[in-house]
Amino acid sequence: MEKTNFWNDAARYGVIMALVAIVFDTLGLYTQHALLSLASLIVFLLLLTSFMKRRVAQYGAAGYGYGKCLAFMVGVMLCAGFIEGAYMSAAANWLFAEKYDAQIGQQIAMLENTGFYTSDQIAMMVRLTRSPLVLIFSSMVGSAIKGGFFGLFIAAFTRREAPVFPKNDNE
Repeated sequence: MEKTNFWNDAARYGVIMALVAIVFDTLGLYTQHALLSLASLIVFLLLLTSFMKRRVAQYGAAGYGYGKCLAFMVGVMLCAGFIEGAYMSAAANWLFAEKYDAQIGQQIAMLENTGFYTSDQIAMMVRLTRSPLVLIFSSMVGSAIKGGFFGLFIAAFTRREAPVFPKNDNE
């Protein structure tokens, strides 16, 4: 059985995905433009497709099915989500605290105006938006869902089925 280094590759590609996402997140703190979101999505899809094609080419000689492709993409996105969540925690609490407060402040004000939440619930939401564990966990879950959703389609195009007629050494 060939050792495939699943988590090593997932972590390596996850770091690249996270660094690209961090660049777009940081730009998003300074500008709220629809083209930035579109560019982020396109770069995300291109990178995920490229990494999956590279993985299939490297380990798919005997076949690399749909499930393996999807599992690898979710693994990559879990690693990326962890790094991105750690960055967002640092950004929210130290690096870009003012910008983060301005964005979250607008959302909290909107929630206060609805009248559905008490002041204690609002205070708890504000604390949770700065909690490192909440930011990391929510980023990991969000990234895994995003990678899984887009992975459903990317895996369909990048998978490699096992050969129907395996090579025989006698021929």
